[in-house]
Amino acid sequence: MTLQNLRIPPFLSAHHNTLHEESFFLPKDRFGGTEDVALVPLIRNVVDQALRDYARADLDILSCLGQTPISPYGSMGLSVSRWGSIDWDFIRDLDWRIFLPPQISHNTGFKTDLQQNLSAALRSWGLHTLLFGKDEWDRPQEQLRERNGNVHGFHFFLLAMEPGFVKRDLHQEGGYSPHFTYFPEDSMNPHLEMAVMDWPDWLERQRENYAELFNRVGFHLYGEDRGESGRHKVAGWYLRKALKWYADLARVRGLWDLEQDLLYQYEHFQGTERELQYLARRRYYVRLEPVPSRMSELDRDLIRTASLLYAQARAPNDPLVGQRKGGETLAPTVLEPVPNEFIVPACELLRLKGLSFSNEVRFADNLPRPSRIRLGDGSEAVAIPSGWSMVFNTAYVGYVMRKAVEGGQAFSRNDAHQALARALAVLLDQIS
Repeated sequence: MTLQNLRIPPFLSAHHNTLHEESFFLPKDRFGGTEDVALVPLIRNVVDQALRDYARADLDILSCLGQTPISPYGSMGLSVSRWGSIDWDFIRDLDWRIFLPPQISHNTGFKTDLQQNLSAALRSWGLHTLLFGKDEWDRPQEQLRERNGNVHGFHFFLLAMEPGFVKRDLHQEGGYSPHFTYFPEDSMNPHLEMAVMDWPDWLERQRENYAELFNRVGFHLYGEDRGESGRHKVAGWYLRKALKWYADLARVRGLWDLEQDLLYQYEHFQGTERELQYLARRRYYVRLEPVPSRMSELDRDLIRTASLLYAQARAPNDPLVGQRKGGETLAPTVLEPVPNEFIVPACELLRLKGLSFSNEVRFADNLPRPSRIRLGDGSEAVAIPSGWSMVFNTAYVGYVMRKAVEGGQAFSRNDAHQALARALAVLLDQIS
């Protein structure tokens, strides 16, 4: 057991988006029309319209209106994560994961209805759609043309909300990841709680998904077909897109400098296929390869990045989150402040550790013990190890109180806060 393992509660029950729906829109200066078109309400209405049609045969579907998760996927979501908005020169398609009741999600007619509803909605906004659009696999696709002639297609990935789906394959079965964005923000919470998704399970899924994507990149770069038997490489843009996928891998591991290097190469590389293969082998392949002998290093990177994401979701727009006290990857990293409702137990814990209270208490990664730090804005704070945040978590405290009630005990939330702080202090003494 390590302090870092304690960063996330032992079970995941509440998702927090790090991106806002206002960042996803079709700008009128690029696509025409009289105003910018918000994408999340557009897709939500398209999905709900199709659900209403299917509810005529199954009234239970009506309860799903406005509640089933929709999730921006692929380079569109990553573009907003990296730059705060959609870079239309960076992305090709507008990919959406659509979560649906299991009785209809694999019905091929439902996707056709979605495409028809989308086509009508786009035309109602005065946007330029292409007739008989086709994707790179020659399948029908709703496509938009920019004023400069660039074309962007909509991809809908339909995913069945079968019991426990959040624990399954991330890309094929709709598995959950805090790196993704879901609308409505709380739409995943009932499924996470019902599945009792343990933190170790999530880490294992992340490791598997990382290896799957790495093998896919190798397949498109070198023709190494490890997990896609019988499939042929798509010519042209897919080869260069391998650099963008490598950037995704670097991002998941928190290797920010490597990610920026890859994105630069994606935008500017003009060499031959052989030159690209050589560049990737020499500069990226070994650094990102998930080999068994370095699996602990991969886990460390995945946990560190999840911790930072956890902080960004709980302190959006906080410029101090992610600030490093040094240039090294493993240098102490400032995270979110301790929530106001937990300040009292945090102070109690600091007293138990012999440290007096300062103006602000924040969590920090790569910090072995509480210490005073000076923040980037010049103020002083007390930083406490990020692993301690497990007990300063509303969902976890609620879980402890429910278990107490089930066991015939009852105590106040304040009592729970104090008890958890003391329990953590004892646990930390045992670890050290």
